[in-house]
Amino acid sequence: MNEWISWQDYCPYCGERIELLLDAGFTEPDESLLYTEDCQVCCRPIVVTLSIDEDGNHYCQLKTETGF
Repeated sequence: MNEWISWQDYCPYCGERIELLLDAGFTEPDESLLYTEDCQVCCRPIVVTLSIDEDGNHYCQLKTETGF
């Protein structure tokens, strides 16, 4: 069964606070998952990088499509 985490951050485009629902069981520690999700406010595509460290802590980074 998947564990879901609510993650709040700011859209890298419009700066509005958004909430993402992240799958906590997506990968192993020190691996990352990269996907695109639209902002709930401005509808622009946000590149989401989700990772887990060896202690099980989750990290989420949001960037614009051109922010690589």
